[in-house]
Amino acid sequence: MKFLSFSLAVVAALNCLLPPSIEAHSWLVKPVSRETGPRTTDGSIGCPDTTPRTPTSFSPGETIDVRYWRNNHLGGFIRWAISPVGSETASDFDDNVFFYTCRESGPDCVPADGSTYRYAGDSSGPNTISCGDTITLPDWLREGDYVLQWVWFSVGSSSGNVGWAEPQFVSCADITLTSAGSSSEPKCPTFVGGDRVTKNDNLGNNECFYFYTNSIESTQYKGSNEDYEQYYIFGKPSYVENCSGSTADSGNSSTAPATQISATIDTTETPWMAIPTATHAPTEKAQEFTSNESNVADEASDIPNESIGDDYPVGTVAPGGCRGKKRSWTRG
Repeated sequence: MKFLSFSLAVVAALNCLLPPSIEAHSWLVKPVSRETGPRTTDGSIGCPDTTPRTPTSFSPGETIDVRYWRNNHLGGFIRWAISPVGSETASDFDDNVFFYTCRESGPDCVPADGSTYRYAGDSSGPNTISCGDTITLPDWLREGDYVLQWVWFSVGSSSGNVGWAEPQFVSCADITLTSAGSSSEPKCPTFVGGDRVTKNDNLGNNECFYFYTNSIESTQYKGSNEDYEQYYIFGKPSYVENCSGSTADSGNSSTAPATQISATIDTTETPWMAIPTATHAPTEKAQEFTSNESNVADEASDIPNESIGDDYPVGTVAPGGCRGKKRSWTRG
């Protein structure tokens, strides 16, 4: 009996060190979004749900609380963009990115058991651990109704595979700016770093923990579940790194991402529908795409089955170029 108790204790301890195996994806829940479940994007979707909802009112330049579910996924970034109601294409939002944050930010974005392990899961049921802290809304727009777009990307651990990139998700929330802003539009968006892992590792607040690439991609990276740690790195979104006014790409990339990894492992790039030429993975072997994303989503009781499918939408990920544009709905 003592041996059995000891064995169970060892198994429990080892389980704490294993990467998460069950995910339920995520969506924006505060401010209230149009979506009530996870919706994927390859960078070509503006808003999955195009029907406006009752907007939440804010003042220009207001700092607001934002929340979304962690659901066992690891690292990554959140991109925030804004566009007038009715102008909701992917390029509309690419042209109006104003804020980036780390995905695992906020005081509540920690495992229920308090684990500081980099690859720890939630230690709780789906849709119970919320991430997000605050963002500051633009102070250079005209009064009126707008759509706030939330995109998560560069996130690791998908379908129980800690060496796979999680699909990118998008949500939209309707908001009203109750008055005109008083500032000029900045050349580059704001980036606020610092997340669960950088805090635990005492690495400061100028970067985020993320998986494989720091851009929004049109392919899903699938790598080794044994050598995954080398692909979890620290840094900033590509757009923040390279922002140079009207030539910046708003974090979207139509080309294969550059990596900081030199080791050779078995990898593949899975497109949403068709396989482009991949140039960035060290040694790549094609493998059949056998996603079980919809099955994973079904494990969360309040996520509708139709909210995510096995196939992801086709589209060209367009570069941005908003900073030099003169828009009728900005001040001046």
